[in-house]
Amino acid sequence: MTIEIHLLDAMSEFPAPLGQDIMREVRAANERIARFIPLDRLDIVVAPDAWVHRDWGITGYPNGVGRITIGLDPASPRLHDRERSDRILATLAHEVHHVARLRSGVETYTLGGRFVSEGLAQCFEEEVGAPTPFYAVALDDETMRKMAERAGPLLSATDYDHDAWMYGRRDDPEWPTCAGYSLGYALVRAWLAKKAMSAVDAVGVPATDMTDDWRTGRISLSAPPG
Repeated sequence: MTIEIHLLDAMSEFPAPLGQDIMREVRAANERIARFIPLDRLDIVVAPDAWVHRDWGITGYPNGVGRITIGLDPASPRLHDRERSDRILATLAHEVHHVARLRSGVETYTLGGRFVSEGLAQCFEEEVGAPTPFYAVALDDETMRKMAERAGPLLSATDYDHDAWMYGRRDDPEWPTCAGYSLGYALVRAWLAKKAMSAVDAVGVPATDMTDDWRTGRISLSAPPG
């Protein structure tokens, strides 16, 4: 397994000892995640970033099949929360699952494919021991039903409004925050339970295996109990 972790901080935006503590937590998270998905030939880049989850001060994204970026806002007070190491674990686990899925060759860029990819990554966060992500449980049952009905005819679409589905629209109750993440989590959680599989097992499962079961009523979506 060849995984390299790099800190990019040319302007020393992370004050000491914050940068060292973050790198220690990223390394610990990587060691834990590797017990579930042992990727090789992967660079993990840790860098200052202003575009982060406001409630965490952290973001993450895969740069194709060989690199993950973990961005942290050095000015965010959330980086001093006790939960920071759990959030780093969750973020890295989420992106590692995305990379593994990209490498499997089954990733698709339809709305249904996005639901499945994000749902699997969120379930994998739980499997490595991170708390259920807040964006996985952003909808109540009534809102989930309404958004699921809206999504149904669009699951094969490639020209959907990604930002509206995944992040919502400010001051527009018709587009709640994180609806796509919550729909994906509910879909994958139900499908994995039905198949007695884990998110690791399902890395290479085509999205249509899950969305077809949803379309035909073999699984149903519901918000997790509060």
